[in-house]
Amino acid sequence: MRTLTVLLSFVLILFSLNLDAQDKRDYRWIIGGNSAGGGISLDFNYFPVDISYQQTGLFMDGSNTSMSDQDGNLLFSSNGCKIINQQGEIMLNGDSINPGLIEDIYCSSGGSPLIQGVIAIPSPEGDSIFYVFNVDFVTPYAGTNFLELAPQRLFYQKVDLAQDSGYGAVVLKNQVAVFDTLARGNIQAVKQSNGQDWWVIVPKSHSNCYFLVPVTSEGVQPAQLKCAGNVWNDQDLGAQVTFSPDGKKYIRFNAWNGLNIFDFDTSTGDLLNPIHINFSNDTINYIAGVAVSSNSRYLYVSARKNIYQFDLQATDIESSKIKIATWDGYQNPYPTIFYLAALAPDGKIYISNTSSTFNLHVINKPNCPGLSCDLVQHGIVLPSYNFATIPNMPHYRQSYFECDSTLIGTKELPVQWGSVVVYPNPASIETTFSLPTPVEGQWILTDASRQNIRIGKWEGTSMNLNLENLVPGLYFFNLTTKSGQIFSGKVLVLRS
Repeated sequence: MRTLTVLLSFVLILFSLNLDAQDKRDYRWIIGGNSAGGGISLDFNYFPVDISYQQTGLFMDGSNTSMSDQDGNLLFSSNGCKIINQQGEIMLNGDSINPGLIEDIYCSSGGSPLIQGVIAIPSPEGDSIFYVFNVDFVTPYAGTNFLELAPQRLFYQKVDLAQDSGYGAVVLKNQVAVFDTLARGNIQAVKQSNGQDWWVIVPKSHSNCYFLVPVTSEGVQPAQLKCAGNVWNDQDLGAQVTFSPDGKKYIRFNAWNGLNIFDFDTSTGDLLNPIHINFSNDTINYIAGVAVSSNSRYLYVSARKNIYQFDLQATDIESSKIKIATWDGYQNPYPTIFYLAALAPDGKIYISNTSSTFNLHVINKPNCPGLSCDLVQHGIVLPSYNFATIPNMPHYRQSYFECDSTLIGTKELPVQWGSVVVYPNPASIETTFSLPTPVEGQWILTDASRQNIRIGKWEGTSMNLNLENLVPGLYFFNLTTKSGQIFSGKVLVLRS
């Protein structure tokens, strides 16, 4: 165990690095959702991340994006159907942003079903201006041998946060950036080489071509078409795309079309030196996810019941493939199979499941090679159901930390010494908190809103806690020992 002095020094170094010209636009994630309009907030201003139930007014399906200000305060979020302001209400003129089948069929009961069907970016035009890009879902292939439904328009919505007393308004709506046959989702964005402008990229269907839309201080510019690499077939559903944080790699992946890795030129938007790696459909079975570590070296691929790591700096990237996890069969209440992945501001990678569960998987040290990356299956407990979703956001920073380093937030800097083992979890009547060695101290149990529920003294290695009088939900357990050590854990209370 590190000494307090060393650990605090390490925290302060990370703190200073994290504040150095960092943009906290992605510090608030909104995922999940239910019929009551409730969702889940992940607040990366805190370390460890603060997870709570929140009335969001959104049901997040395949499409999911959020935008925070430079200090990490939530501004708005979108599910590809509407834009919700920081109060959890529909932004002025922020409804009906996806006219057609998505509005008619999907928006009434949820959001756009297309994976990465929406993304938000700040505009170089000014501090209050943002763009939300989203794709529609129409029938361009009716009467053909292809799947009938596919996007044909890349829309954009211009948001001005200076409107409506700072809550924002959509001042340009349903503008068409691209009109063509497009892949079923997979919008992404990356900063241009000048550090100010953006490329918004969306694949063209049935091709090896990609539309790149420049966003500059003059607004949204005409799209450019770039072609390279493997031609994708009609089976482009279930795919995920990502850039490496340094913007030098673009990755697109699904079961039928494999893993596709490009070098990316942030000056020209060119996709260069394509690498294609096949994956067996039996391995993936429609499920695919990709994310890259904060040092831009390690690529993580979710393939249904397995997760693989690739070294993007290897001479032969395909030969660097390492299996780092096989699904352990856990269900809560449905199978926690590996699905969409995203790099978070804390330097960790979070991975969703294929159906509604109370968990996310987490890779604690993505900058580390092989099994030392520390993947913990269903390691994150959520206060409400999350149906497969993970936010779709561009990268706002890159880091050069060692493999065991993570980024941190700015609102709390607790010295986190270890975790309490909680079993059973979830629980309904009683659970047990335990440590490997005896300690003395005080414990506090708080609810998802961080209100104190119970307080008591700790002596020894374990303690039983009766849960019968607790309202179902997520509770946080923190133990502070007499020597100043802090141990924490979570328990999800369910009722049959």
